[in-house]
Amino acid sequence: MTLSHRLGLFSFLQEETGGLDLKMAILVASSGVANAISLAVINASVEALGKGGPSWQHFAWFALSILLFVYALRHVLHQSTRIAERAVCNVRVRLADKIRRCDLVAIEAIGGGDIHARISQDTAAVVQTARPLFAAAQAVVMILFTLIYIALVSPAAMLLCLALIGGGAVIYLKDRRAYESGLRAASREVDGMSQTLDGLLRGFKEVRINSRKGDDVVAEFESRASRVRDIRIEVMILFSNNIVFVELFLLSLLGAIPFVLPLLTDVFSGSETKIVAAILFFFGPLGNVMGMIPTLSETNVSVGNLRALEAQLDAALARSPESEARPTHDLSGFSRLDFVGLRFAYHDAEGNETFAVGPVDLTLRRGEVLFLVGGNGSGKTTLLKLLTALYPPQTGTILLDGAEIGAGNRQSYRDLFSAIFADFHLFEKLHGLARIDPDRVAALLRQMDIAHKTGFADGQFTNIRLSTGQRKRLALVVSYLEDKPIAVFDEVAADQDPPFRHYFYHTLLPDLKAAGKTVVVVSHDDRYFDAADRVLRMEYGRLVEIAPPAPGEPGHDTRGG
Repeated sequence: MTLSHRLGLFSFLQEETGGLDLKMAILVASSGVANAISLAVINASVEALGKGGPSWQHFAWFALSILLFVYALRHVLHQSTRIAERAVCNVRVRLADKIRRCDLVAIEAIGGGDIHARISQDTAAVVQTARPLFAAAQAVVMILFTLIYIALVSPAAMLLCLALIGGGAVIYLKDRRAYESGLRAASREVDGMSQTLDGLLRGFKEVRINSRKGDDVVAEFESRASRVRDIRIEVMILFSNNIVFVELFLLSLLGAIPFVLPLLTDVFSGSETKIVAAILFFFGPLGNVMGMIPTLSETNVSVGNLRALEAQLDAALARSPESEARPTHDLSGFSRLDFVGLRFAYHDAEGNETFAVGPVDLTLRRGEVLFLVGGNGSGKTTLLKLLTALYPPQTGTILLDGAEIGAGNRQSYRDLFSAIFADFHLFEKLHGLARIDPDRVAALLRQMDIAHKTGFADGQFTNIRLSTGQRKRLALVVSYLEDKPIAVFDEVAADQDPPFRHYFYHTLLPDLKAAGKTVVVVSHDDRYFDAADRVLRMEYGRLVEIAPPAPGEPGHDTRGG
C-alpha cells in the first residue's frame, strides 16, 4: 500500500483540489495554539486572583486568543467544506465522463449497482467526514501545545503524559488493520445487499405474483443484511472497547498527577491545579480525536472504493483504442453499410466461451426496412449491440461505403443511430437536442396518441410514469426528434394495442422509409412481415435470411390490425 493510500482522505482531498496549502496548515495550527494560549492565560489569571486580581494584560491576551481561535477555526471549517465539496464534485464528474467513454461491455462487467454506490454513498461519506476531520486536526495541535504548557509547568508531568498517551495510542491503534478489513468486508456486503434490494424493486411484479420467489429474494436480502450486521457489530465492538479504554486512559491520566507524579519528582508543589486543569482542558479534544479514528477508517474505505472504481474504469479505457476524445464527423450521407465477419462471444469467470454471435455477414442499404426475428436467447440483442458498435466486434469489420469503421471514427458511426432497446431508458429532458420546437413535440405526442398522458414544458416531458406501451411511444417521439439516418426498434410494437401496432407497421415504418431512413426492427409480429424489405432470423447466434410473405399469402395481415 502506497503512502498516498495510507493517508486516505487527506491525500484524496489534496490530489483532487490542491487545497491543503500552507495557509490552511497555518490556520489549523493557529486555532490550536490560540486554544492552548487561552488555557495559559486563564491559569495565570486564576493565580493572579490571590495577588489582587488579573491585570488588563491578561484580559487582552485572552481576548486576542479567542479572536484568533474563532477566526482560524471558522476559516478552517469553511475551507474544509469547500475542499471536500470540490473534491467530490471533481471525482463525480470525472467518473461520469469515464463511464460515458467506456465500452458497454466494461460497464456491464463492473455493474451499475456498484457504480451507483461508489458515486453516491462513498462520495457522501467523504463530504460528511471532511469537516470534523479538520476540527480534529485543530484539536491535535491544541493538545500538542497544551502538552508544551504542561512541560513549562512541570517537565516530569509532561513526560508522564507523553508516556501514557503514547502507550494508549499504541493500544488503541493496534486493531486498526482489523477495523479496516472488517469495514471493507462490510462495504462489499452492503453492495450485494443493495443489488438484492434493487432486484426486489425492479422485479416487484414477479416477486408479488410468486410467493416462493418472493421468499427467496427476501431470504437472500436477509442473509446479506445479517452478514452486514454481524461484520459491523464485530468491528464496532472493537471500536467500543477502545472508547472504553480511552475513558479509562483519561481518568488514569488524571489520577497519575496526584498519585504517581509525586513519586517521580518533588519539584511539583503548587503546580497540581495547573496540570489538572490542563489535562481536563484537552479531555474533550482528545476524545474527539480518538472518536474520529473509526470514522476516518470508514471514510478511508470509501476513498479506497472510489480509487478502485476509477482504476477499473481506467483499465477499461486503456483496453479501448477509442478511449481518447476524438472529433466527430458527419457520416449521415452514407449509402451502404457492410458488416463482414462480425463475431462476439461471452465468457464465464474461467474464460470459457459460453455463447457467441456470428460470424455475421450483412449489408444494410440506405432507406431499407429490415426485420430481425428469433427466439429468446438467440442473440438478437447482442447483434443490435454489434451493429450499433456498442459492443466492439472481437473479429470482423464494419464498412461504411467501403471505408472501415475504427477507433478514429467509431463514435461518428454510433451517432448515425437512434435506438430504442428492449431495456431502454427515458430521460425527462431532451438531452442532445437544442432549440426544440414545443409545437413539434406536441404534434408528435398527438401522433403517438399520448398527448393526454404527458406534455412538454420547460425543456422536458411533464410525465414519464407511463405504461410500458406508452413509454415506448414516448421513446418513438424522442427518436423522431433526434432524426438520425438509422433507427433501431427492439420490440417497440410489443405492449401496444392492435390499432397502434397496425399504425406502427403500416404508417410509421413506411413514412420513415419514404424519408430515406434505414430501419432495423426486432419483431415477432409475423402478420406484418410484409412491411419489411427483408426479414432475417437469428438462430443460436447465426443469421439466416427468410423471405417476407407477399400480400395475400399466409402470415400477411389482411384484417387491418
